Amino acid sequence: MSSRVTTSRLSGFDDPRLGREAWNTLLHRGSSNVVFLTWEWQRAWWESFDRSGLMLVLAENDGEPVALAPFFEEEGLIYFVGSGGSDYLDFIGDVRGEGVLEALIAAAIEEASSFRGLRLYHVPEHSTMGERLRGAAVSLGLAVEDEIGMSAPALDLTSDAGQAALKKKSLLRHENFFRREGGLEILHFRSADDVAARLEAFFAQHIERWSGTPFPSLFHENQQKDFYRALTRWGAVGGWLRFTEVRWRGASIAFHFGSSYAGTFLWYKPSFDLALARHSPGEVLLRQLLLAALEEKAHTFDFGLGDEAFKERFATETNRVRNWSLSPS
Repeated sequence: MSSRVTTSRLSGFDDPRLGREAWNTLLHRGSSNVVFLTWEWQRAWWESFDRSGLMLVLAENDGEPVALAPFFEEEGLIYFVGSGGSDYLDFIGDVRGEGVLEALIAAAIEEASSFRGLRLYHVPEHSTMGERLRGAAVSLGLAVEDEIGMSAPALDLTSDAGQAALKKKSLLRHENFFRREGGLEILHFRSADDVAARLEAFFAQHIERWSGTPFPSLFHENQQKDFYRALTRWGAVGGWLRFTEVRWRGASIAFHFGSSYAGTFLWYKPSFDLALARHSPGEVLLRQLLLAALEEKAHTFDFGLGDEAFKERFATETNRVRNWSLSPS
């Protein structure tokens, strides 16, 4: 291990050694520069759920921050902050340097109350972490296992297919119905106040949308509502918050809560009026989000985790995540 690599545990998200701007600058240097790893998303998640053992481990090389392990520990198991509700997770910064990954993991093990293992979920397959983790595990005397996780379809907006997606007959047909009948409005919001004023209606519509199915809405849980309220506050600060409301004849017929970060527009949490399902307000919503993404020159429309059929209709590529498990040998 390089003698220049040192580690320290931050006191929390407000530790002056790595504030919001420095955190996000470090994130830009890593192979997984995604919204789920921003200071704002990570903080919103942490302050919304009843978790314990926050363990933000910073690695420095000659006093210069190079990587951060955004961990928390419960009952001897170490996880990424954001495990549950975050499509992609990873170390923050560049872990390719000699000894960096080993130092971060060793420091976390030492800090753990009774180490039983690491459970690192939803790491993108393209992450440089994967190519180094096995070697780090061997040097630390840990057994390592990994499995292919869920798929994540995406649309390349710079491709011909990205432009053609807007002209798909199904999207145009459903939107034309609402326009023909009159009163269709598309409203996009980025400010915390504007989005917060619409969250209760969004929660209620999502609960109704999934009622009577085997998959009840997550918004039956107050902690999930708190999480989206926190994402609204901090996402507006970060500048990546995107919220869309589709109105028809004065009523809200669809909502979407998502983000636009580093050139990627994320399809995260949609809802629509179940009473209008046969007219597919969800497809009207999708077309308007594609238009919004192109308007702000995003290069990728990320459909997020899940292989639903409608995603495959539009995707030009399918990414995957891996789940890693490290345990004492």
